Amino acid sequence: MKSDLEELGHLFATLMAQRGHNIEDHTPVMNGLAAYYILDLEGLYSNLDKEVEEAINLAYDMAMTIINKNKLH
Repeated sequence: MKSDLEELGHLFATLMAQRGHNIEDHTPVMNGLAAYYILDLEGLYSNLDKEVEEAINLAYDMAMTIINKNKLH
C-alpha cells in the first residue's frame, strides 16, 4: 500500500502530465513533497504532515552523511 505522500505524488504527476508537464523523472515521494508545499497542505492532514516530516528528516540525514563523508577525504 502506498503512503499518503506517495499517493499525493502520483496524483500530482498525473494531473501535471494532463496539463503538458512531464515530471515523471521524479519519484512519487518527491512529487508528493512538491504538491504538499505548492498546495500549502501543511496542517490539513496530520498523517501527511508526519510523512512529510519523516521524508525531510531522512533527506537531511542522507545529505549530512554525504557531507561528513566528503570532509573525511
